[in-house]
Amino acid sequence: MAIFRDDPFEFLTGQLSDHPVPRAISEPGQGGKFTHDGAVQHWPGNTFICHIAKNSDPHAALCAMQDAMRASDVGALFSWLPPASFHMTVFQGISPDDPVWPVGLPRDLSRDEVTKEFLSRLQDVSVPQHLTPTARGLHAGHSVTLEGKDAAAEARLRGARMALRDATGLHPHGFDTYTFHITLGYPLRWMTAAEAKAVIAASDAAFAAHGAALAEIPLGPVEFCTFENMHHFEPVLRLS
Repeated sequence: MAIFRDDPFEFLTGQLSDHPVPRAISEPGQGGKFTHDGAVQHWPGNTFICHIAKNSDPHAALCAMQDAMRASDVGALFSWLPPASFHMTVFQGISPDDPVWPVGLPRDLSRDEVTKEFLSRLQDVSVPQHLTPTARGLHAGHSVTLEGKDAAAEARLRGARMALRDATGLHPHGFDTYTFHITLGYPLRWMTAAEAKAVIAASDAAFAAHGAALAEIPLGPVEFCTFENMHHFEPVLRLS
């Protein structure tokens, strides 16, 4: 098993990007997920996710890590997601800024039209169940890195992605090097070296305090969801 993540310091300081701010951030109405002050923006799409059970120990640990980061000296550098939205993405559908498009569909279809087509394509599709990742760390303050708890669990995770790729006709770049994760928030701007080091230190401390509860995360079913923004994901189909 292998994890593919950017160096957190290089990521946080913007060394890996040619954009003046993180891609998720923009002026109001200019296409970002959040504004520069962290307000959520309309950003519609669809996706395949597993929610984290709200009354579980893993969900409580995720909330505790987010609370620790939010309360730290670097907490204001992020826009934090509501805990009710915590999930692991299995396979991303369509989104406003993604050039990847489903094979065989016209580019001018709306999100809802693509969703309807996906529902048709998914009629006879089954995906592996009992997905149980384990957490390996809190990456750059905002994203919990996951992988299968063992080789069999990792194979089920990857198998679910392959089944959904084949069914939807979406062939994303970097498919084989995708790292599973749970997003807790989004950085609002690139950081100074001192800020980035503080984020990394706070991340390590938060994971050391709460990561043991994430050694095995029993996920809910794979859900095909639509969303209007990053604060809520509405299931339209639960796959079996």
